[in-house]
Amino acid sequence: MIQLEVLSPSYNKLSAGSSVPIGQEGLVHIWGQNNSAFEQALGISWIVRDPDGLLVEVYPENKDIEWSATGAGKDHEFIGGRFEFFKEGIYTIDVKLFMNPDSPTVVDSYEGALCTTTTEVPPPFELLEETIYPYAYIYDGPHEGGIFTFKSDPLTPASWITGRLATSCEDEVRKAGGKMLEMRVYVDKSPLLWTDWKIEVIMMPPKTTAGRPVGIVWWAAAILIVLAIALIIVLTWAATEIVGLFKRKVGLEDVKPAWGKETLIGTIQDSEEYWERTPTPVETLEGMSEGELRDYLDKIAEEEVPPGVSWLPWAIGAGVVGIGAAALLAARKKK
Repeated sequence: MIQLEVLSPSYNKLSAGSSVPIGQEGLVHIWGQNNSAFEQALGISWIVRDPDGLLVEVYPENKDIEWSATGAGKDHEFIGGRFEFFKEGIYTIDVKLFMNPDSPTVVDSYEGALCTTTTEVPPPFELLEETIYPYAYIYDGPHEGGIFTFKSDPLTPASWITGRLATSCEDEVRKAGGKMLEMRVYVDKSPLLWTDWKIEVIMMPPKTTAGRPVGIVWWAAAILIVLAIALIIVLTWAATEIVGLFKRKVGLEDVKPAWGKETLIGTIQDSEEYWERTPTPVETLEGMSEGELRDYLDKIAEEEVPPGVSWLPWAIGAGVVGIGAAALLAARKKK
């Protein structure tokens, strides 16, 4: 699977298919991941086409496939060349990931929208809150999520959204069997009669579809429940669904000292479930100090993660190799 992102200094992080103003420059990044227990040669090729179907970029330029030796449990970043979005419409990308240089075999692929260019200027959204959940530091694997947009009355308190939405959504997503990984909340207060909101979410999907709502993506239903509980009047709403492979966040050592006891206990329980360890009784965890909980979290990592790989689960998903993520980096407007 492939996750496509559009990054730009003006519009922060946007998902695949999002609008990019004409005149921006693009740069494609794709990560191939080796989930095997030994080194593999990963190969890749892609083609980007403009809205008229004309070639914009062929990667690699001078050969059929770009190869890279990639260690066990590691990934490799392939980077294309810069190109300009000069036509309005949908730009597409066709990506193939290969193994076995002697007889190349396609092991993963993606063909679809890269982004949609437009002459319209996106609303001036302001980032109110960004939350990286603890599970994002231990999880590698399939993710679901997307962009949830809605309009509310202009009197809706932004302080409530920024102060409680992250925790409340995490509770609802866990009830549905999933786990939150990332959330970003944006607001545009420029309209006179309403307020525009945009919520970007990434989460580990539930293991089963049982109990999911029909006719609406399950995570959007969770957000609507939270907004209803908060008595926030939602005038209109829409959800864009994105799926892909999540790459675990680095820097656990930096954020862990700031975690309180409740967060540490929750992360330990998630880690034990993730690696299918025998659960530690809740009363045992509650009887430990924060320092002891942090030490126990380190102990889990030492026992479960191969030497030299920091909190990287390396046997997730079917197959030996999978495409991790692709990113379209839209740079500043060309002068």
